[in-house]
Amino acid sequence: MSDVRELLPLYVLGALDPGEMDQVTRAVSADPQLADELAALEDSALALIAPLTPSPDVHARLLSSIGAGPYELYAAKMARLYDVTLHRSRELLGLIARKSSWETPLPGVHLVHFDGGPAYAGADCGFVKLEPGTAFPQHRHLGEEVSLIIAGRVRDRTTGRIYGPGDEIVEPADGEHDVICEGDEPCIYAARAMNGISIAGAPVRPSRNLP
Repeated sequence: MSDVRELLPLYVLGALDPGEMDQVTRAVSADPQLADELAALEDSALALIAPLTPSPDVHARLLSSIGAGPYELYAAKMARLYDVTLHRSRELLGLIARKSSWETPLPGVHLVHFDGGPAYAGADCGFVKLEPGTAFPQHRHLGEEVSLIIAGRVRDRTTGRIYGPGDEIVEPADGEHDVICEGDEPCIYAARAMNGISIAGAPVRPSRNLP
């Protein structure tokens, strides 16, 4: 057994040949004390490894590399909404988790802008995030606007209707409204506004600087 104990540190480091690995595995399975010694060595080895925390951008890209993360459910709807491929839709949904994607033009109102596909090249496309109790300002649609609720609940203060995740809001050209975030969690929705919107009579068009 003393020979096996000498092999334990090398077992933890993965430095044994297959025959020696099997020898240690059988010995540990048969001896609880030896198993405890191996566990203690493994804990010590893990403590020597400094954990690496990825930057927010790297973290978001890692999430997008495995799909749209928690928003995968909306990937197909997003693809249709913006006339983009499913792969591109997942990339766009990955922007939600990237803090550097967002700009904050007003307190409690955060925006991400991006280009739609060929069918919506003239539309303003992006995500809107509202903090709890925050309203997106009263605005007029210069063309049809379609919004897809992704997280939280929003209330249209013109109609009083409340929308939740998966709901779509379709507003005609020249219509006016404002929406407010209901509940205790932020609200996120994807919006496609043909020809943009105007606030207080002034057209509002975003700058696009995201991939």
